[in-house]
Amino acid sequence: MSPSETSSRQRDPIRIANYVALLVLLGVLLIWARVIVVSLLVGVGIGAILAPVLEAMQRRLRVPRGIAAALIALIAIALVGGIGWAFAGVVDSQAALLAERGPALVQRLQELANGLLHRFPWLQKNMASMDVAGTASSVGTMVFKGAWSGVGVLSGLVFAIVIGLYVAVDAGEYRQGVVRAVPARHRERADRFVGQASKVVRTWFHAQLIDMLIIGSLTSLGLWAVGADYWLLLGVLTGVLGIIPYVGIIIVVVFAALLTLASDVSRLPWVLGVFLATQQLEGHVILPMVMRGKVQLPAAPLLVIMLLMGSWAGLLGVLIAPPLFAVLRLAYLEFYVPRVDGMKNEDEPMEAITVLPGTQASGRESPPRAAPSRPTPQATA
Repeated sequence: MSPSETSSRQRDPIRIANYVALLVLLGVLLIWARVIVVSLLVGVGIGAILAPVLEAMQRRLRVPRGIAAALIALIAIALVGGIGWAFAGVVDSQAALLAERGPALVQRLQELANGLLHRFPWLQKNMASMDVAGTASSVGTMVFKGAWSGVGVLSGLVFAIVIGLYVAVDAGEYRQGVVRAVPARHRERADRFVGQASKVVRTWFHAQLIDMLIIGSLTSLGLWAVGADYWLLLGVLTGVLGIIPYVGIIIVVVFAALLTLASDVSRLPWVLGVFLATQQLEGHVILPMVMRGKVQLPAAPLLVIMLLMGSWAGLLGVLIAPPLFAVLRLAYLEFYVPRVDGMKNEDEPMEAITVLPGTQASGRESPPRAAPSRPTPQATA
């Protein structure tokens, strides 16, 4: 056994112990400091989104990256404040009207349920223990609590935004630090992966923002056209909760259906038709245009990741689940799949990849060469 092999075997237990300690530390952080971990993830994502903008401002406008980050923060605050001021009046009046009419709406739902049970006695036997009014009230309470918790999450993202600004200002240094932590023979692939992961996060954010704006506006206009109550409030909820795939739109549709049942039953088909039309338009027109040339996430594993992140970190975990899954999928395709393909090629028999004498690389036999003719004794004579 050579000295190099002996030293490498001696280092193996130390390396395994380091890996175990790192996994234990990571588990402690994920359990006891999940708010900090999620804030760091969000901050890194914000930094990946803002880094190209700061680089462009520095290259074209000769603005230092720190000043450019401050300008972007001020512009974002001004935009959010302006949009909020423009729609605050209508949304606030509709929300106040909804809160005022809440008890009457719940009573109306109770009357509709009682009439339905009286018309179909078999339903009364199966649903005698169900409190329809309490269910409707709890659904509405959950929706508003979700909206207010969303506002709380947005206010709690201040720490993550600060981290994102610092990451965007010194993006190059942080990227080099991550790459240097990888062994030298893998640094090129690690650098390429970091660049691709940043691009994936930016692509998801741009596509999601465009989709939220379009679908929220179309839903508001459609509900206004059919004369639905609280049309702007429902449109805003559709756009905001649209960041949660599949689950967000279900919450909005259920809430809108309950409101319509309690206020004007005749408009229920029109309201549901608006949501059906906008969702079909989103799935067949908007998303294909926004995601053209980009990788779309498979639905089943995305839902699993959303459930796991939601149970671990709440609403904020659900929000970061899609970009996190996109990065994990990229890592799977970049590192795991090529390694498995390489192992598969190594396991193939040599006859399958070796060009034998008398054959071509395509696997077809080449025509046999004619043997050189030798002079006969008669011809020599």
